[in-house]
Amino acid sequence: MNAARLIAMIGATTGVAALLLQFGLMYGSMTAESVAPAAVVWRYLGYFTILTNIFVAVIWIRALLRPDRSMPRLEAAGGVSIVMVGIIYHALLASRWNPQGLQLVADFTHHTLVPAMFLLYWLLRPHGQLKWTDALLLVVWPLAYCPYALMRGAVDGWYAYFFLDPRHMSVAQLITSITGLSAVFLACALVVIALDKIVAKRASVGVVAAT
Repeated sequence: MNAARLIAMIGATTGVAALLLQFGLMYGSMTAESVAPAAVVWRYLGYFTILTNIFVAVIWIRALLRPDRSMPRLEAAGGVSIVMVGIIYHALLASRWNPQGLQLVADFTHHTLVPAMFLLYWLLRPHGQLKWTDALLLVVWPLAYCPYALMRGAVDGWYAYFFLDPRHMSVAQLITSITGLSAVFLACALVVIALDKIVAKRASVGVVAAT
């Protein structure tokens, strides 16, 4: 078993366990307040962090089931989104709360461990197939989340993130927030593509040198 596949196995196991743990914690706390189970699921699937951790867990599981089939754009898209989960959390959200116990375990896994493991996994995968024009494709996932979050909030009045909460922002501020986030995600996508090209070039030079 190569290193990338080993990381995929560990990452998928760890990531799925953390997702189940987080759901269990939410279920326990929300149903204790007489919230219906269906509403717990609805709230759980409102977080970009949760959705993206599910996304990369699926990528890892697919890689384990189909090791012969490479999907560089899908994996790069997962890499961009999960790395940004870590960056945005530590830059904007971590200071706003202080998780303890099992919640701290879930929090650390979702926002720090899984992003780091997926980045390492991606770096160990085959490279050289990404094009600069793929940058827009790599940010479809986070860009699609914005209207999803706003539509959900319009239905139940709950918004997962303060920077996407129109109740406390003007239309201009909301547009600025979404535009800024989109620009950061796009910049991350361009960095990922640049890394793809650098790693592929170094690998080809190493092959030439070895021969």
